[in-house]
Order: sequence, then C-alpha cells, then structure tokens
Amino acid sequence: MQNYYRVLGIGPMATAGEIEQAYARQRARLKRLAAADRAMKARLAAVETGFDILGNPRRLAYDLLLAQEPEEPAPRRRPDERMLRYARVARSLNAALLGFCLLLALDWALPLREFANETVRSRFPVSVSSSLSNPQIAYRVHTERTSFRLPSSIGHRVREDDHITVWKTPLFGVVRRVSSPQSPDGPEPFLPYGGTIYGTFALLPLLVGLVSAVGLWPGRSPETVVNTASVSGLLTILTLIIFLWF
Repeated sequence: MQNYYRVLGIGPMATAGEIEQAYARQRARLKRLAAADRAMKARLAAVETGFDILGNPRRLAYDLLLAQEPEEPAPRRRPDERMLRYARVARSLNAALLGFCLLLALDWALPLREFANETVRSRFPVSVSSSLSNPQIAYRVHTERTSFRLPSSIGHRVREDDHITVWKTPLFGVVRRVSSPQSPDGPEPFLPYGGTIYGTFALLPLLVGLVSAVGLWPGRSPETVVNTASVSGLLTILTLIIFLWF
C-alpha cells in the first residue's frame, strides 16, 4: 500500500494546512520536471493522488487502512564508496600488523642466539626515574655485537672491559639474558632491563594482534575495519617506540 505521507514528505500527524503546503511545494517542483522525465511525471501523479486522499475526509479511512499494514523494513544503507576504499586499505594494514605480531611471537619462541666472550666497550647512564625520592639510573651497555640496558640495581654486574655472554632473540636481536663471569655475584645468567617488548610491555603486541584480528574477521563492517586499523596502528607506533628505545 502506498504511503502518501512519505510521498508528500510529511508525518502522519500533519495538519490540513501542512498537507496543503507540502502538496503545493511538491507540485511546483515536479511540474517543471514532469515534461521531460517520465519518472517525475509518475511521481507527480502520486503526489496528486496523495493530496486527493489526505486533503479531504477520506483521510480517516486511509489512516485506518495504513495502520493495518505491516511496517516496511528500513532500507539498508549502502556503505559510502569512500569508506569502502578506506576499508580495503585498512584491511591490508590490519593484515600487515597481525603479521608483525606473529613475527614477534616467533622471535620470542625461537631458541636464543648466544654471543660468548663479548667485551663491554661502553657503559653509561641513559635515564633517571621521575621519582625525586628514589632516583634510579639505567645504564646502556655496548659490546661488539649487542646492546642492552641494565637497571642501577644490577649495574655493578657489568663493567667496562668485562667479558660477558649475551643471549638475544634470533630475528629482532632483543637481549634476553646476560652472564658476567667477572661479576662479584657470580656467572649465573640474569635478566637485563625488564622494560622490553618481551617483558613489561608484552601486553602491547598482544593488543595489536587482537585488534587487527578483529578487523580481519569476515563480515565486519567497513567502519569497524577502519576503526580497528586506526587503533592497532596507534598501538603499533607505541610498540615500535618501546622496541627501539629499550
């Protein structure tokens, strides 16, 4: 059943004056177009019929019939073409970031590479904590083939010109363990600075992988794909900053 309220562009509670104004407005607009466009001619005829029904006492009977009609489903919105293009790029970005997280997981799981008899070439302070009541200094240590940080609490275990053994990951070269036979605490391997991407900040790549996977899941809307790519991209930037800083 034709909904003449929609045809005239008014609501079902419109007054007689509002119906007449809507009819005059629609008729003036469509009358100019109807001569050259068959579709506009058919629409003008629907406007004329709508005003004929709603503009007189027949409206009451029409309203009763219209109330008995089942509600029409809301038309599905087609995604904007620009959003579809963004979603294709965002999907590729999500796939790349998920691949990066899988590489990090593989790097963490593979056996560590051992670098024995490394000579400590330099050891210097690189940062001071923000707590004035308990200042802490971190040391950056360089050998021939490795570089890592030590917190001040174990800084005494590695001195310049010491010969140490270093274990680091095979893909990204993150130092995971250090042994210093010349240390007063003995040669037992110990962990360097814990604030690495495989230590304190391990949650970041996990979040990147989770958000990227959500964006790649089949059936996601273009808006969801774009939003997940934005969030995972920002998390990845933070991950890279920590990865390079530590």
